[in-house]
Amino acid sequence: MRKKKSLHERSNEIVTSGEWSTGKKWADDAPKELLDKDEVNVVSSGSCGAFVHGLEDEFMEVRSASVDALCNLAIQHPEFAVLSLDFLVDMFNDEIEAVRIKAIDSLTQMSHHIILREHQLETILGALEDSSIDVREGLHRMLAACFLSTKDCLQMCMENLLDNLKKYPQDKKSTWACVKEIGSKHADLTLPLVPQLLSIHPFFDTPEPDVEDPHYITLLILVFNAAQHSPTMLQLFEEHTIKHYSYLRVTLPSLVPHLKLPGSVQFIEPEASSAGAQLLWRLVDSLSGGARVQGEVIQRALPQLARLAEIDSQIAGPAQFITLFISCQVTFSKIPNDNLWCCNAPNTVQGNAVKKHITELLTQCLKLKYLFVGLESLELAAIKQLQLKALALHLVYIIKATNLSALALCERFLLKIERTQKYLMDNQISPDDFCRGVFLAMSSLEDTKPGAVARSLLPLLNTSNRIQPPKPNVNVRMCKATLTGPSSSPDAPVKFTAGLVMATPIDAEILGLQDPSALRIKIHYPDHQTHFCVPTFNHLRPTGGVGDYRLLTKALVSHGVWSEACYIEISLCIELSESELAHRVHYGIDPHLEICKPLKLYVAPKPVKRGI
Repeated sequence: MRKKKSLHERSNEIVTSGEWSTGKKWADDAPKELLDKDEVNVVSSGSCGAFVHGLEDEFMEVRSASVDALCNLAIQHPEFAVLSLDFLVDMFNDEIEAVRIKAIDSLTQMSHHIILREHQLETILGALEDSSIDVREGLHRMLAACFLSTKDCLQMCMENLLDNLKKYPQDKKSTWACVKEIGSKHADLTLPLVPQLLSIHPFFDTPEPDVEDPHYITLLILVFNAAQHSPTMLQLFEEHTIKHYSYLRVTLPSLVPHLKLPGSVQFIEPEASSAGAQLLWRLVDSLSGGARVQGEVIQRALPQLARLAEIDSQIAGPAQFITLFISCQVTFSKIPNDNLWCCNAPNTVQGNAVKKHITELLTQCLKLKYLFVGLESLELAAIKQLQLKALALHLVYIIKATNLSALALCERFLLKIERTQKYLMDNQISPDDFCRGVFLAMSSLEDTKPGAVARSLLPLLNTSNRIQPPKPNVNVRMCKATLTGPSSSPDAPVKFTAGLVMATPIDAEILGLQDPSALRIKIHYPDHQTHFCVPTFNHLRPTGGVGDYRLLTKALVSHGVWSEACYIEISLCIELSESELAHRVHYGIDPHLEICKPLKLYVAPKPVKRGI
């Protein structure tokens, strides 16, 4: 049967077809081809409040998803970005840190569509009081990417950044990077503020500020970066400002641009050339002469290599590697030259000196193995052969000059021979003269007792030559770190209750770290106690480069009562692998390799207060 439509259904079809007008809107029955595309609403106006409801939802996941959706839509539509700015700024006050960070990152992504006003900037700058360093650094990145509308906005921004720097001195680098971008983008707004920022008076001479003051450096970075786009600003600088520019241009070249100032010291820009690499190649080639020539050349080459590593950062890694490699050779040559090095005199001054040289040699070999990244097969083969040579020297010393048992050392040495020989064969690398002699002697040796092994190794050690350093590899980098933390002075020591734990915040930039799981925090106390802490894995954040990390964590300090305040040393170190740790007792070396200068902290443990 055919369904019969009612009058209402038939009228509705006529209305929806466009034949009749609804009477609610003027020209509602206009032909479809004459409709403007901007008047067509794909989404009903009632659903536009979904963003507002999502941002105010009680669940964190909903608010976070709403911020993402708002950001994605705002990036594609500049008009919507302007309308959604106030809602995103309100999310800076969210109770959940992850939502606040996401709102900050979202506003950073859509920053090229918006210009911040004063009322919006007040809410944004209020978030700088957040105790989370992630939120503060996110705000610094956002302010660096945004544009400010007026001079008052810039002044308000700088005042809050300086107050934040005073409260959180550890934000110095992030603040300076932010101020650099603000100055570059707002040269016209910075120009009228220069006399106020630099305390320039038209009639009176003002005192010269301290160029080491972080607040003053922040203002100089802002002004100098704005001056590169405003030549008029250069005429306002006083004599001491020009001197400070020359100083900061050398100490902070990445933050201070090149300016043509009268009376300033011209900073020569380093050019990317291969001169440093060529010099490094010539130094390595000069070490290929005889033993006498090598000894003379090495004494001149070591200072040059160390200086070259400081001057040219592009070849600092290979220069440091070759310097340490040659230092191992120098340390090795000191031991066989001593006629009594394998005599049974461990308690004499001469015996202690030999033992010290052997320990130093083994430590240097471990540094070559664990503190460098980007090594190729040739460099690794040279390290393995040098380490085998050092272990042979140590084994002969233990057998000939001490009464200690050498069975475990001998087994370890024979295993090292097998692994080294296998590595050289797999990579088709020919061994040096010493290793070739060791391979032949051990293969023909029937008795593998320590005494027989030592008798076979002794003539090889006495006649061994220096191992030629491998050719420079520009991809080699040495693991190093820069550690910053809270400051202290003898007048104001850091106090904590004895027996309890004090968490000390530290911030470290680590370059060239091979194994993040081997990183340790070393705390050395005045009574020579040493504690090692394993940093939380989430506190180690990659920064872009291979092996480059940033460590934001807390060092746990604890000790008993002291009679007076003393310094403790906090540093970062690399713990050796399990195979190396298992035999550290036999070699007598420190299983931890430091990668930074220690941070000294003046502390005073207080006695526990007893109740009455």
